[in-house]
Amino acid sequence: MNNLTVPRPTLRLRHYRAAAVFVAAALALTACTGAEPLLSPTSAASPVASPAANADTLTWGMDATEPDSSWQKPALGAVTSDPVYGTTIQRVTSAEGTRFDRNSYSRRQAENANGSMFFTYHGDAEYHVYSTIDAALVSTLDIHPDAEPQWHPTDPRSIRYLAGPNSSEGDLTLFELDVTTGKSTVIADLTAPIIAAFPGADYMKDRSEGSPSSDGNRYAWIVYNAAEEPLGMVSYDLASNSVLGTSKLPADTDWVSASPTGKYVVASAESGTYVYDADLTNQRLLTEASEHSDIALSADGRDAYVYIDFNSASETAGFLTSVDMDSLERTTLFDAYDDANTSMHISGKGYDKPGWVVVSTYNCSAEGAWTCEKVMAIELDGGRILNLAHTYNCGEDYWTETHAVVNRSFTHVYFNSDGGSCGMDAEVYRLDVPAFD
Repeated sequence: MNNLTVPRPTLRLRHYRAAAVFVAAALALTACTGAEPLLSPTSAASPVASPAANADTLTWGMDATEPDSSWQKPALGAVTSDPVYGTTIQRVTSAEGTRFDRNSYSRRQAENANGSMFFTYHGDAEYHVYSTIDAALVSTLDIHPDAEPQWHPTDPRSIRYLAGPNSSEGDLTLFELDVTTGKSTVIADLTAPIIAAFPGADYMKDRSEGSPSSDGNRYAWIVYNAAEEPLGMVSYDLASNSVLGTSKLPADTDWVSASPTGKYVVASAESGTYVYDADLTNQRLLTEASEHSDIALSADGRDAYVYIDFNSASETAGFLTSVDMDSLERTTLFDAYDDANTSMHISGKGYDKPGWVVVSTYNCSAEGAWTCEKVMAIELDGGRILNLAHTYNCGEDYWTETHAVVNRSFTHVYFNSDGGSCGMDAEVYRLDVPAFD
């Protein structure tokens, strides 16, 4: 099924929460903390400019300088400098009274379109939206914990999301939520075309590792029936309100995603990670594994699949690797097995600085290795490594994995750290990326 127009949804409200609730919560927080009133998220707050003062003291390459042993967890809201790399860092959330208040994931943008707000996944199984001006709470989103929220690419007040991840909560529609009022609208109802392609279809999701295209128009989802069995996948274009294609899934598919340009769909499965054209034809193999990864833009604006290759049988085993999705040409960036062995996450969400990704590491197997517990910017074409910060994160639980994500303008990185507690109490630190070429 290709280029099938989807009937436009009628306006309706879902998960509505009155604006008065948000205002009351913000005022209560202000009263308790003595903070200044919130900057209105409707005002244009440009992302904070990257400091240029560090430009002459940047640390490049496989730097093995150890973290500062005297480092102590900063107070909430305190602006500090990384003691080794000199970058500006601010602790912007607190896990006090809950399990954690953490960055959602490395492949899901934390910061909104104009840099005025960011969201976290809170220990009460809900999403919190904060102001970047003073880290004050703007709202608690009345959406499912697995709603797969994504900021609107241009509207700073809007988040797009799904109803839920299973047959009891999910459906075949895409929603848009105003985080300042709680008003939610159906922006795409794919029920009819998806059921036509997959009889018995009940709900859809990308399994929390997918993203729309950088312009917010192209999406890809796995389609399930009421028995929660996968039926196939669908590619959709919001701008034209049309299903671009449907297809069977690779066996044991883990996640699907649109590429940043929207030209491709990626499906990652136990049998390998595959790229398809936007209409879900022309399947090609990217790698014979499903690893931590993200889809970024190369310096010339082409889609690049960036992953850590832990397949021992691969020619690039141990390397952080970038694959050009037009040509399938492979570029190795650095060898994580070279005097180091660490898990890592990749964030390719800095679309305004193509050719770069952010890598965050955790779970080091070689103590003192140059890669351990760090946040780094990695160049896709030249392979340069810019050291940004140590994370001072020692937790080994999933909820304390660093999961650093870079904002669209490549000026901020949001990452998780337990601040040395080695517990589950992950909190968010915002790093100002210094200006560099």
